[in-house]
Amino acid sequence: MYLPTSAFAFERHKKTATSKKNTKASGSEGDDSAVDDDLLWDDMTINAADSPVCGSFVPPAGAPFSALTPSIWPQDILARIQQTEDAGVSPGGEYDEFGFTVESTEDESSESSHFITDEDPSQKLKWQAHLEFTQNQELGELTWDKVSSTLSRTDKLRELVYAGIPHSMRAPIWMRTSGALHKKESMDFSYKQIVKASGSDSTTAMAKQIEKDLLRTLPSNACFSTPTSTGTRRLRRILKGLSWLYPDVGYCQGMGMIVATLLLFIEEEDTFWLMCTIIEDLVPPSYYSTTLIGVQADQRVLRQLIVSYLPKLDESLKEHDIELSLITLHWFLTLFASVVDMKVLLRIWDQFFYEGSVVLFRITLGLIKMKEDYITSQDNSAQIFNALSDIPGEITDANELFEMASKASGSLTDVILEAHRKKHLAFLMADLGSLTGLDGPRSGDKQKIHRRPIVRTESSTWFGYLLGKQELALAKAKNIRQTEILADLREAILQIARHFDAFDSKKGLEVDYSVESHGHDYENFVNVAKNRRRRAKALLDFERHDDDELGFRKNDIITIISQKDEHCWVGELNGLRGWFPAKFVEILDERSKEYSSAGDDSVSETVTDLVRGSLCPALKNIFEHGMKRQSFLGGSYHPWHFIEEASTHQVEKDFQSVYSRLVLCKTFRLDEDGKVLSPEEILYR
Repeated sequence: MYLPTSAFAFERHKKTATSKKNTKASGSEGDDSAVDDDLLWDDMTINAADSPVCGSFVPPAGAPFSALTPSIWPQDILARIQQTEDAGVSPGGEYDEFGFTVESTEDESSESSHFITDEDPSQKLKWQAHLEFTQNQELGELTWDKVSSTLSRTDKLRELVYAGIPHSMRAPIWMRTSGALHKKESMDFSYKQIVKASGSDSTTAMAKQIEKDLLRTLPSNACFSTPTSTGTRRLRRILKGLSWLYPDVGYCQGMGMIVATLLLFIEEEDTFWLMCTIIEDLVPPSYYSTTLIGVQADQRVLRQLIVSYLPKLDESLKEHDIELSLITLHWFLTLFASVVDMKVLLRIWDQFFYEGSVVLFRITLGLIKMKEDYITSQDNSAQIFNALSDIPGEITDANELFEMASKASGSLTDVILEAHRKKHLAFLMADLGSLTGLDGPRSGDKQKIHRRPIVRTESSTWFGYLLGKQELALAKAKNIRQTEILADLREAILQIARHFDAFDSKKGLEVDYSVESHGHDYENFVNVAKNRRRRAKALLDFERHDDDELGFRKNDIITIISQKDEHCWVGELNGLRGWFPAKFVEILDERSKEYSSAGDDSVSETVTDLVRGSLCPALKNIFEHGMKRQSFLGGSYHPWHFIEEASTHQVEKDFQSVYSRLVLCKTFRLDEDGKVLSPEEILYR
């Protein structure tokens, strides 16, 4: 049953709500950059039995939402459940303790009856005793604010972590074992500054992609099911903040799954810093970049480890030509957040935040080891692939998984892992830039994640001048950033070049920048314009019925031989000549270039993604670099904003024309015969 909170807790929540209201009133209406939640962790005592309360209804242990951090409890749903219980009607198993929707079943298994909030008293006592003995240097009750931001890595601490962290202590322990709390305290900028700085970036393609993915991340969880849910708003702010702080990384869907899961148990600000620690320290560089080169290298490392640790399974995978990375890449990218049971995931993360990415390999080897006998006995490739995909969802006992992982991974250490990573990363970087005549440094060479510099006030700038070492470090960071911006632009150009090379490998990709090469540009242009026959692209299919007709399909390139007749032209395609309706084709502009379907966005959607997703952001970074943001006219203005506005206008100006044509065609059935009508016929209809 849900009980109202104590008068003290309710009064504190009321004050918090009043403070939030005043904060929002001071900002612009609907501005999501105004933080609507308390961002500070409550310094409760370590031995306290209850968590801080942030609402008027408190779920008892094992009830829906009971395992979540109190500030994210959906009070409207809790109130509805309370009203249902008061009416004497069972609310049913609508939500589990993590807030996910569940279908009520008559027979509950023994495993489902064990809740994450049912902590082992002896295990919790061990943790409390360890912290008391190692952290409490003075008399009095030990509180979290007295515990060091980092915990000494001892055999005892490792033993406690592997045995499991009590759920009520997970958030502060994760912050300390991962190093996130130390990072948070040592930074010269705050999360609120990041939220404010990233709040204005709402028109970028990255921000729009984040908006699309918000409700797709955890759709079955009540805290993220609607645009106004508390979790959804927090998720938006953190993802936008991360993409703003790490422009080289940007946004990756795997990040959203991790952040949303962390928000269920940790406050918003701490979740942000924990995610920063994951990106910078716990996984290799470029894990979440556009190329995903870091996680791709880890997939190759995993494949090599399987050869060493699971040779029988390796033979079976080779025999059936199974590409394991199609399955495991998602595991690594989301840190298992989307594939294993939540209770198992929390135990995995206990180890991950303590030991880092080596845990991902151990757990993966353990998961595969559990199905090794079944997989090696199968003769069907589809059955093997499905069995591998289903392994994580079948795991319910974390201790059994850890035992199997220990057996499978043997003596795997960070040193071994790093040696394999360097080798495979070098191969991947070579493949990434392996184009004829194109050598040199690539964006994959960057072995460090760089943050966007934070704009500081006049006073902080003045103190910066007084600190010579800091100024020197900033200058070095600026030079590094400039180099990386150019490396990103080069990589974007290489991606487009590889795309065109895949369509026509005969074309050379070497560029001649010499002055002599431009001496005959005008002459070459005139010769091409005189001698080259014009070509046209088919707008739709035209079926050949007579011998003198030229049939073609949509997007075929036709060489035009004669345009004497205004309505019927003569052309050639694949060695055949004939006439065709002129309105069925579109003349190509090849006066100073040659048409390629690789660059036609109506034929190949890939080129759109490469230009808008890679090249444009790279150019934007160059335009924005070193430019001071102006505060006049109510906001910041930059040349790139005008470029985006012009491109948007260029697209939108044809909307009305296209819409009018669609209405005409639908109303008067103009396209029923698949033929083009004359203006007189259109008016007649």
